[in-house]
Amino acid sequence: MDADQLAALRERDEFFWLDLSDPSHDELERAAELLSLHPLALEDTREWGQRPKLDEYQDHLLLVFFTARRDDGPGPELVEPVEVHVYVSGGFVFTVSRGETPVLGNLHHTLVPEDTKDEDFLVYKILDGLADAFEGIIEHVETRIDALEGRVLVRPMPDQLEAIYRLRQDVGRMHRVVHAQRVAVDRAGDALAILPGLTRGAKPYLRDVADHMERTDSELLRQLSDLSSLSDTFFSANANRVNTNAARLTVAATFFLVWTLVTSFFGQNFKHLVDSVDSKTDFLVYGVGGLVVPTFVLAVFFWVKRDQWL
Repeated sequence: MDADQLAALRERDEFFWLDLSDPSHDELERAAELLSLHPLALEDTREWGQRPKLDEYQDHLLLVFFTARRDDGPGPELVEPVEVHVYVSGGFVFTVSRGETPVLGNLHHTLVPEDTKDEDFLVYKILDGLADAFEGIIEHVETRIDALEGRVLVRPMPDQLEAIYRLRQDVGRMHRVVHAQRVAVDRAGDALAILPGLTRGAKPYLRDVADHMERTDSELLRQLSDLSSLSDTFFSANANRVNTNAARLTVAATFFLVWTLVTSFFGQNFKHLVDSVDSKTDFLVYGVGGLVVPTFVLAVFFWVKRDQWL
């Protein structure tokens, strides 16, 4: 942060954008002094962890705006909202973020060739860029939901249920943020329209950000519903798999039951069996036939019913 450059821009009343990522306490204090920020607004930025909101002060406003990013670090991949504090006055836009926020870095380059005298259009570009990040996250989550659904339908496993619950927590957290952000963005359009010193002309664009938030809110709500349905599908598929395995075990047990019944009967020491069943023909008819015939009948029966039971 170049304090001399900021002072010169302020003295010339030249509109600018200052973006600080992970500022130190001293840097934040110095920026607040140069930009004449309200102490209450600065307190929110020092404490961080705010909800989406709009705070209006005499000559500037603070919009706590959220974008989103993927966490590709070690462990399960997460999607998470990213808090950005956007200060707007008639002479500047001041954004503060923590951690890596690629969206803001990309905007530094895309805003350079913009040639507009409507200063609120630059505010719109920043907010729109932050809001656009949700689209990529929604598409990524949609891909993960489709992949999980395919795996659940093929073979439900415990790790899939954990992934479903974790993803539902991520989407639920983003949905709560976006739902609250819709209200803040609606208010921001009206607040910017009366902000002293801000050159205006892009209010329709700011309404576009509100519409964008509404679409994002609807998509996240739908994904929450899809994940709830997917967890129900998991339990249904798992119950179906258990029932199928139980049916297969029942079929095997039925064969063993018949074989045990036949061998147990002819293995008893009844006088008639001992005196009369003693030839090779008797062995083939009663012994082998007594096992093969019921086995064949049961096999045909289970084969006919296989689609219903197995």
